[in-house]
Amino acid sequence: MLVAHLSNLWLGKLLAMHRSLVLLLILLSAAGCGLAEQVAPTTTVTTTTTTTTLPPTIPTTAEASITDESPCLAGDRPFAREGIISAFGGANGDAAQLSKLRWASHPGCERVVVELLTADGAPAGAIDPVGVDYNAQTGVIRVSLPEAITRSAIADTRFDGELVSGAFVVATQAGTLAVDLHVVPESALALRAYEVDSPSRIVIDVRPDEVATPVVGAAVGTSVVLLSPAPDSTEETVQVRGYVRGESGDVNVTISRMSEDPAVVFETTITPLRGNLWQEFATVVRGLPAGVLQFEATAQRDRAGMPARVTIDTTDRSIPEPPEA
Repeated sequence: MLVAHLSNLWLGKLLAMHRSLVLLLILLSAAGCGLAEQVAPTTTVTTTTTTTTLPPTIPTTAEASITDESPCLAGDRPFAREGIISAFGGANGDAAQLSKLRWASHPGCERVVVELLTADGAPAGAIDPVGVDYNAQTGVIRVSLPEAITRSAIADTRFDGELVSGAFVVATQAGTLAVDLHVVPESALALRAYEVDSPSRIVIDVRPDEVATPVVGAAVGTSVVLLSPAPDSTEETVQVRGYVRGESGDVNVTISRMSEDPAVVFETTITPLRGNLWQEFATVVRGLPAGVLQFEATAQRDRAGMPARVTIDTTDRSIPEPPEA
């Protein structure tokens, strides 16, 4: 009986030791999992941004040599210094009125554009024959418009140009319209004129020209412009020609001898046509005396304004010697 009792006690202790061992293993296992969670390695990713600086773009030789050519010098249309410059236009033009005069300055040149409309106000598609001529002495570029163009939205305008100072829209004695571009006195230039389409416009390009004749300039008053006589006239018979601002009335022309005792040697009144544009006038004076003479033209309705004056010297009327052969 004693032996059986001792065996039971030993077996109980073994079972108790086994339970303790199992509990210890469970605790160690749990503790091990906790430690593993705390020291688990953390992966840190470091991103490095690399900025690449490219060298500045260097133009090729072809690109570096490109320059902006002025439009009024571009192309192969020739320039002329005086006289008849150009004639263009066709037989089926629809231009009936002048709508605008545009001026622009570019390096080495200036450009004037005459814009045109049809009778119903649409941009013109074509223009009848146009002639352009240039008097280098008076410095007037005349654009003679066709008979079909009978109206103009403007009478005159001024330009801030070094070559072209302004423009006058003139009703000529022939019953047509003309645009007179006035060149700055003492300028020397060459020009060209042509038509461009879509829509139809008249283009006048001017550029300095050292070989050209320097401009004397027309005599411009408040309401009158005198184109003739020229300051170098010496003849007994001269033409007095110019234009007067529309609705300014008759033009009084006086010729006086310039001396210690000035005296009027000729006086006349010219009645131009009526209209809102500049009206052309002309008369011929014969039998001028020798001496220094001043021509003065004044608009009847603008006597307070500045007259247009031209002084000529007819003292020397000798016939020049013929050139040597």
